[in-house]
Amino acid sequence: MKKWLFFIGTMCSVLLSGVKPTNTSDDMVETPVVDNQNAPLLAMFDMTNVNKRIKAYISDAFETKMSELVKMKLQEVLMSMNIEEDVKQYIENVKGNLTLDIEQEIKEYINDVKQNVTLATSEDIKSLRDSLQEVQKIIANQRDSMHSQNKCERTLHDCGDLKGTGCISGMYNLLANGVSPFRGYCNMVTSGGGWIVIQRRQDGSENFYRGWDDYKNGFGNLTGEFWLGNEYIYKLTSEGGYQLRITLEDWNGDTAYATYKNFSLGNEDSSYKLTIGGYSGTAGDAMAYNNGMLFSTKEKRNTCARQTVGAWWYGSCTYSNLNGEYLRGKTSSDKNHHRGVTWYYWKNRWNYSLKKSEMMIRKL
Repeated sequence: MKKWLFFIGTMCSVLLSGVKPTNTSDDMVETPVVDNQNAPLLAMFDMTNVNKRIKAYISDAFETKMSELVKMKLQEVLMSMNIEEDVKQYIENVKGNLTLDIEQEIKEYINDVKQNVTLATSEDIKSLRDSLQEVQKIIANQRDSMHSQNKCERTLHDCGDLKGTGCISGMYNLLANGVSPFRGYCNMVTSGGGWIVIQRRQDGSENFYRGWDDYKNGFGNLTGEFWLGNEYIYKLTSEGGYQLRITLEDWNGDTAYATYKNFSLGNEDSSYKLTIGGYSGTAGDAMAYNNGMLFSTKEKRNTCARQTVGAWWYGSCTYSNLNGEYLRGKTSSDKNHHRGVTWYYWKNRWNYSLKKSEMMIRKL
């Protein structure tokens, strides 16, 4: 019943939108209306209580909800199949006492809407409170993220400084005595993290058959294949005890590793002499032979470097050659003997060039 009363009031307002009501007093409003036979009627509205209720309860949120409710009610009415007959019948039933009934229905309708709005507003306030709590959590997380990010973006003396900070593997600014800050790649996953990666082979995209200065200063892409640089490795390892970890992968996807508890390089005047020892792992100790050897490139102490097409701490020559030519697996010809990315004691042969290698150091 209230649905139809609301619709009648709305329809009357539309029909009489061009007619100005006559004010008989501050409390009473006369509004001309017509019935379904176009017979004039006079509706009397006591607006005192209505106005008080409207002033007390209508706010921006109330008006928005009222508008949405009106649209919903009108839509329900307009979708009725028998709307025209229903309206005609209703007008016939109430026209004898039109003023009183409509006034009462208006008051009841406003009270109903007030209650609905109050309940809805209470739910909205709870929802808003929950939303604000979520926003506070997001802000707190963002603040923590920014704090963590600031930790990650600072210049590091060692990738071990990142342990416990939540920083992930990637490129960072590193600092070593005697050299300007430089970019390095920190591995925060392998064996507890905190490793500075000094070499990586993975796809043959970088040429490793290079001269002395390239190996001194470093080359390649830190997110791909690269050599960090002997000068940086020397400066880092001269500041305290470092260990070396080497991970290897063959063309079948099998992996192995070698860890050396002691690792350091001498300065350039010593030709970056290698000190290494304390092996453990699964790949076999293919670096023991290289302990105490000098670094060689194709133009400096070049016999083994040229023979193996690489650069390494050669004796005559080596059981490991991770900077050798990228030959993609087994090599059987005499021409390729010793030339690949090799680690003899894992495959127990010279003529197998590995798919991947990674060398990284961590402070003890």
